Amino acid sequence: MDPCRALLSLLMLTGPAMAARAQDCTPAKLLATVQMQSAEPESNIRTVPVTLNGVTRHMVLDTGGAITQLSRDTIQELQLPMHRSGAAVYDINGRVSRNFAMVKDFTFGDLHRNDAALLVWPDPSRPYAGELAQDMLQPYDVDVDFATGLLKMYAKGSKEQCPGPSGWTPATRTEMRNKGWHLHIPVILDGRSYDAIFDTGSRHTIMRLPAARRDFGLDADSPGMEPYRAINGDPFLNGSLRRFSKLSFGGITMDRPEILIVPDVMNRHADRSPMARNRAYFHNADLILPELSLGMDVLKHLHLYLAFGEQALYIAPAEVISGAAPRILPVKP
Repeated sequence: MDPCRALLSLLMLTGPAMAARAQDCTPAKLLATVQMQSAEPESNIRTVPVTLNGVTRHMVLDTGGAITQLSRDTIQELQLPMHRSGAAVYDINGRVSRNFAMVKDFTFGDLHRNDAALLVWPDPSRPYAGELAQDMLQPYDVDVDFATGLLKMYAKGSKEQCPGPSGWTPATRTEMRNKGWHLHIPVILDGRSYDAIFDTGSRHTIMRLPAARRDFGLDADSPGMEPYRAINGDPFLNGSLRRFSKLSFGGITMDRPEILIVPDVMNRHADRSPMARNRAYFHNADLILPELSLGMDVLKHLHLYLAFGEQALYIAPAEVISGAAPRILPVKP
C-alpha cells in the first residue's frame, strides 16, 4: 500500500509568523523557473534540466545529497576530462567515487558556473546525467511544487525581504538546519524524536537499522518486517519495509507511514584506519546514514519552500496529485 494514502493533518500558521508577513517588506525576487520531470516509474523522483557545455541533460533533484555529481555515461558521452580527486563521495550502498570531471560551462536555472569540477556519481546504472544537490541550491531560496512540477529559484532572503514564499500561503513553518551539507528538520516517529533529513532523491522514507533496533527493538526477522531485496539493484544490500503508527514534522501528521529499514553499509569501502595523531579515533567514523530520511513517498504530496536565508522550511499540501490523494484536515488548537 502506498504510505501516502495515509491521513495528513496540517496546522495553519498563526501568531508571530503571520504578523511578520503582514509588515511592510520587499517580495522575494524570482530569478528562474525550472520545469521538473518524473524520473523512474512509480518512484516519484523528479529530474531537472541542466546544460553541460551547451548540451541539455537531466539530473535527479536530490536535497539529500551534499555535492552535485555527474554519471560516468554522461562524462564519456560528452568527452569530459576526468581527474583524481582529493575528496570522495559515498552512496547508501557503500559505493565510492574519488574522481571528478571538468565542465567548462554548467548552467542550472539562474546558476551559471565556468570550469565546474563535479564529482563522479558512484551509482553506475541509473539512466540520468547525475544528481543536482545542495551545493547548487543553497545560493538561493527554492520553491518546489511537486503538483505543478515547477521549481523556482529566488534571490536568498535579506533583512528587508518578506519571510516565506511568494504567491501561496504555507500551512506550516519548521526549523531547517544545515549540518554537513544536509538539511535537517525535527521529526517524531511513534513518539521518538529524530534529527531527520528530507531527501527528494530517495523513493522511500528510510530509517537506519541501528536506530530501529535501539528505539523499537526491530531486526530483519521481527514481526511486521516485509523483506525488500537488492536495494538499488545491489544483491548484497537488503532491507525491510515496516508500517509505523504516526509520523509528524512541522505541524504535519501522517498516519501509518511505511518506512524502509536498511543496514548502514555506507562506509564499507571507506578508509577506516586509525588517525595518525590519535589512534583512538578513526577516519570516516562519522560517515553514517542519517537515522531517518523523509523520501518522495511523503514529500510528493507537499509544496515546499526552502528558505536558506531564514534556515526554515515552509510547507503546504500540493493542490493536485495524480492518483489517490490523501485527505487534508485542519488541526484544532
